[in-house]
Amino acid sequence: KRIRKRVHLFTGIEENNIMVCSTHTHTGGPVVNCFVTKRDEEYINYLVNKAADALIVAFNKMIPARIGTGKGFVDDISFNRRYIMKDGTAKTNPGVLNPMVVKPAGPIDPDVTIIKAEDMEGNIIGTVVNFSCHLDVVGGNEYSADYAGELGKLLKSVYGQEFVSLFLNGLSGNINHINVNDPDNKSKSPLHYKKMGRILAGETVKVLTNTSCESNLSVCCKKETLSIPLRKLKEEDLIKAQIEVNANDISEIDKVFANEILEFSKNRTDSADVEVQVIKIGNTTITGFPGDVFVEYGLQIKKGSPFEYNLLSSHTNGRNGYIPTKEAFAQGGYEIRTTRSNKLAHNAGEIITKCVLSIMNEIKTYNM
Repeated sequence: KRIRKRVHLFTGIEENNIMVCSTHTHTGGPVVNCFVTKRDEEYINYLVNKAADALIVAFNKMIPARIGTGKGFVDDISFNRRYIMKDGTAKTNPGVLNPMVVKPAGPIDPDVTIIKAEDMEGNIIGTVVNFSCHLDVVGGNEYSADYAGELGKLLKSVYGQEFVSLFLNGLSGNINHINVNDPDNKSKSPLHYKKMGRILAGETVKVLTNTSCESNLSVCCKKETLSIPLRKLKEEDLIKAQIEVNANDISEIDKVFANEILEFSKNRTDSADVEVQVIKIGNTTITGFPGDVFVEYGLQIKKGSPFEYNLLSSHTNGRNGYIPTKEAFAQGGYEIRTTRSNKLAHNAGEIITKCVLSIMNEIKTYNM
């Protein structure tokens, strides 16, 4: 809201037409109260101003341009991180070469969808790249933009330092970079994020080269705010959490989750406002999802969309934790555990998906 307000103040762009996306790198600044992390308000103020100012600078440097969209394919650097085990349960990140693994619990989305911008003389000036995989390749306490940062750096090396590259993290609540069937466990390399960035950069350059642009495109934006119910805690879950948070015979991570249950129980509302936003550019859409959404919903939207190209951005315009499928809730696993952020009802993904497809069908014929 603060970013939108600042941009509107200096550009006049309507706040409802501004989409705020985060890449969800696991090595970024402290912007949330979650687990042991505490918000840093000074850093957030800095982040808000810099994000808004980037858009304001772009607005003031606008030139006539043409736009095109294309799609590539990379299927060997992202993996469904949930696996069905021999005991019938589902486990997140079960470990490389775990003999108890039967199969992945779901699919991936291999699309590398790009939007290309060129000036009226045909010189490429920027791109938006959309790919579905968690940005948790770099770990520990380092600061890093992860593979998206490497992607942007490499694109600048190809097209020049003035080239603008934006990355939209696709729906990847159950997708990461770990190949549990790799005997060499190459994803553990501290430089693996560079490899991923190079692979995506290579595919992006190929798609950009083959994507033509046009100038006569209809553009519009529509957003809706949904009131989605929060999960209901059972009395026994609350009692169990109160016991575990002070217990000496359980792991620290279980204590953390017990404390999250207690924090969640302090909610004074039964629902959360969840924003859904769709931007249309010709036969292309960019959709913002305010959470860590499971990939199945993205595939469902792409299949049902009336548009040829669909860029899907997670962690956008809000934060509502993991949004798993109903099947995942039945299977169990890390992503379905209730916390201060993992709080929406089990059918939240279905509600959001239905809303997105409804908006897409509504704006298909808009001509603005």
